[in-house]
Amino acid sequence: MKQFVFCLFAAISAMLLCMAQPCAADTLRVMLHTGSFPPYFFAEGDSRTGTIKDIFSVLARETGDSIEYVRVPFNRALLKFEAGQIDIEPMTNPAWRRNSKVPGIYSIPYTVSRETVLFNSSSYFPFHGPEDFWGKTVGVVRGYRYPEFDSYFADGRIIDHRLENEGKIIQLLLAGRLDQGLINLDFANYRIKKDKLGSQLKAGGPFSVLDIMIRFHPSKKNVLPRFNKAIEKLLNDGTIKRIYDQYR
Repeated sequence: MKQFVFCLFAAISAMLLCMAQPCAADTLRVMLHTGSFPPYFFAEGDSRTGTIKDIFSVLARETGDSIEYVRVPFNRALLKFEAGQIDIEPMTNPAWRRNSKVPGIYSIPYTVSRETVLFNSSSYFPFHGPEDFWGKTVGVVRGYRYPEFDSYFADGRIIDHRLENEGKIIQLLLAGRLDQGLINLDFANYRIKKDKLGSQLKAGGPFSVLDIMIRFHPSKKNVLPRFNKAIEKLLNDGTIKRIYDQYR
């Protein structure tokens, strides 16, 4: 009888604990590419964490899940997601994954992505849209989609110079081997500020502003409600804004 009472007490205690805090025990594999893409993530071994790790640290605290980061090159990471070997793409938009064999399911938005045209300062000109780049060569990242520009690349009106990553675009701009490239504005601003490149590089206004969400593999759809609840809380209390402000 005593053993039964003890077991009943333990079960009730566990139930009350679950009501007080998340009881999820999922271990989620989160996509994190090789290399560095500040302010979102830094190279392996770098003491700086970046916005993705910082945000997922507070999300996991809210949801009760454990996070494992999988570092592989970008295109391989997308294949691993499709194969179910990665559970989460931490920052994306459905417009970028239309061609994926596994579209996935998306959280509510938690920030926005602004894409800009970054120029070698000597080549800068005010632009209003893709038509302003007819006949020009524009640096882009291999494997990325650019919905506003893709049709122009496809028919050759604009020549796309495909490079390994955003860092390579900046490298060629600084060397004068490229006049302009399409690039994430947060990344461009971070590099310009930290590396004191303001006299050499100039960003135009954003040509694309898209909501950023978390993409879950369908096998992990059960975790979506608690992540949405956590995102809403962290947006409302200003936590996510404070994380981004640390890197600006």
